[in-house]
Amino acid sequence: MFTSIVFSKDRPLQLDLCLKSIKQNLFANNKIVVLYATSDGYDINYNQLIDEHLDVEFFKQRYSIFEHIRTILDDASEHIMFFTDDDIVYRKCQPTEDDINSAFNNDACCISLRLGLNTSMRDYGDGVLRRDNIPEQIMRICNTLVWNRTSIPVGGYWAYPLSVDGHIFKTSDMKKFTEELCVLNQYYDNCGEVPRAKRAWNQTPNEFESKLQRFFFDISPIMACAEYSCVVNSPNNRVQNTVANRSGDVYNYTALDLKYEFDEGRRISLDRITIDDIICPHQEINILEGLS
Repeated sequence: MFTSIVFSKDRPLQLDLCLKSIKQNLFANNKIVVLYATSDGYDINYNQLIDEHLDVEFFKQRYSIFEHIRTILDDASEHIMFFTDDDIVYRKCQPTEDDINSAFNNDACCISLRLGLNTSMRDYGDGVLRRDNIPEQIMRICNTLVWNRTSIPVGGYWAYPLSVDGHIFKTSDMKKFTEELCVLNQYYDNCGEVPRAKRAWNQTPNEFESKLQRFFFDISPIMACAEYSCVVNSPNNRVQNTVANRSGDVYNYTALDLKYEFDEGRRISLDRITIDDIICPHQEINILEGLS
C-alpha cells in the first residue's frame, strides 16, 4: 500500500493534471492526499477539484505545514510518496510493489521516480543543461537500479535523496523526521530572543524539504530508481517567493493564465501532451498542448 502527498498552491489546472497522471500511471493501491494553500480567488477552484476528484483527500493548510504532514503520516500506509502539483507521472511506473519492498529491504533510503538512465542532465541554475553525476557503479535488484550516493559528488540529483518531488520513502522513517521537525518548528516559533520574522520557518513545501536535509547523514547511503524515470516536473511558473527556482524559460504560463483556463471549464489531457526525450527531472513541458 502507498500514500501520496501532493503539495499544491494556486495551481488548480496543473494539480488536476498531476492527479490524473498519478491515477493513470502509478500503483492502484495508492491513497492520494492533497495538502493545499490558496491565495484570494483560488478557493472556489479547489472546491471544484474536490468535487471532481472524490477519490482524493484534500486538506487545506492553515499554519504549520509540518503539523499537517505529521497528521497525514499518522494515517498513511507503509510507503509514502511526495509530489508537487507541477509534477507529471508521464509513463507507467516500472517497479512493482514487490520491487519497492525489495529495494527497501536492501537498505535503500528512497526510491526515486524522477530518476533513470535517461535523466543524465541537470540545470545548475543558469538555464544551461550539463551532465549530471550518474554513478559509475549501479546494481540491479529486480526492476530497480541501486547505487551508493556517497560514491559521487554532492550536488546532483543522483546524490540527493531527501526530495519531496517524486520520491518514495518508508513512512516509519518520514514520521520520525517530521516529528522532530514539528518540535523544532514550535521551538523556533516560540523563541523570544529574536524577532519572529527572523526566526520562524516558512510554512511551505520548499521549507519542509530544506529542513529534511538535517537527516542527510542519518539515512542509508543507498538510493534506488527504475531504469527509466516516470515522473517529470514541468516548471512553467512559480507560485512562491521563498526559493527562486527557475520557471517559464520555454513555456511560460502564469498562475493567472492557467486559472483563467480552469475557470472556463477547460482541463489538460495527459494523452494529448507530447512528452518525449526526458533528460532532466525538471524539464518544461508544453502542458497547454493538451488543453481541451
